[in-house]
Amino acid sequence: MEGLRPKQLAQKGMSYIEKAILDLLFEAEMDKRQGLGPTEISRRLGTYLSGDSYPNAIVYGFLEKLKGEGLIEKVKRGHWMLTEKERRKRRED
Repeated sequence: MEGLRPKQLAQKGMSYIEKAILDLLFEAEMDKRQGLGPTEISRRLGTYLSGDSYPNAIVYGFLEKLKGEGLIEKVKRGHWMLTEKERRKRRED
């Protein structure tokens, strides 16, 4: 990734994290028909910041962003799932 500016690198990284979160949520729904909370997502991604005041801060920010884009929704206390539209799209791919 030589030659990329810091902003370009950050945008690539954000895109990878978003895809990873969507993939995790899709896998969880296929396996157990349930969503995942930010702590579990953080642990599975390796971004959990133990000992920190906000150990899920990285993931929580992405969850809110993806929610704003209509890709995921909070379904029950602290659990997130794909929207029906995103779920259908992933099944078709």
